[in-house]
Amino acid sequence: MNKIGNVVVEESVNKESFTEIIGGLDLRPPVIIKPNWGFSVCFTEAEILDWTLETCNGDAIVVESYGWARSKDMLLKGEWGSFERADLRKSDEWFMEYSGIGKVLEKHGVEFLNITEEYWAERTASPDEVKELVEAKHQPLVETDFLGFVPSRLYEMREGTLLSLAKVRTLESPMWVSLSVKNLFGMIPGPSRGKYHGKNHNRLNQSIVDINKVYDSLFDVRGVVEAVHTASVRNRDTMEWRNIENLGFMSASMEPVELDAVITGLLGTDPNDVGYLKLASETFGAWDDEAVKEGIRSAPDFTHLTS
Repeated sequence: MNKIGNVVVEESVNKESFTEIIGGLDLRPPVIIKPNWGFSVCFTEAEILDWTLETCNGDAIVVESYGWARSKDMLLKGEWGSFERADLRKSDEWFMEYSGIGKVLEKHGVEFLNITEEYWAERTASPDEVKELVEAKHQPLVETDFLGFVPSRLYEMREGTLLSLAKVRTLESPMWVSLSVKNLFGMIPGPSRGKYHGKNHNRLNQSIVDINKVYDSLFDVRGVVEAVHTASVRNRDTMEWRNIENLGFMSASMEPVELDAVITGLLGTDPNDVGYLKLASETFGAWDDEAVKEGIRSAPDFTHLTS
């Protein structure tokens, strides 16, 4: 296990090392766990969630919003699932059973809170109260819609810990990577978030930072980026997706921006070239450039994953 600046890196993860690293993140309960369940072909697996919940001793809640790619159609045919509400609900039922995640939640007695369902039912916190908390810590949001997206249940848990439990994922321009900071974009109640991408992604950087501002104002945010069982990568020349299996890799930090900067370097991209990460560093504090350089020198080089 290596320590690179404020980032812990483990190259050969098992349950013992995983739980040790999670335990070192000072997760003050209640713990809100945001996994990465955007796609049914690569997602935070049941075992990873099981290990995480075991470390939290059950004092946690798991949250995610709907997405069109968390579906049987995406798994079997590579196609988006239905956009209809009833079909989205059926897809989630299928996903919980297919993935084994439903059994893990039952084992630990932990609730899954669907962000989209809470928004549809108008079970959300007062935008004015959220605004007051955000602006006590950060500059006002540009994407003011986000003030009305916080479920009341989560608002009541404020001052706990939010764990962004992210995957190693590489993307096309202009995002390039999706790690712990980008993972919180899924706290926007989908299934469509196209409005907040904007034309040619011109709103995306600010949208990612603004949703992070909201939850940074309510919780202590911690980050994990893992590829223990799977990672998802996109070839920058062919634009083809593929899954990489059994890398056994995990990294974590109490500083999500620095965490993502270090991992971005390992993936062969300068974090300064990732617009939302650069903006996040100006908002939440700059990463340690020496840590990024040290990570590239001393930790696994993952640049082959994108070739």
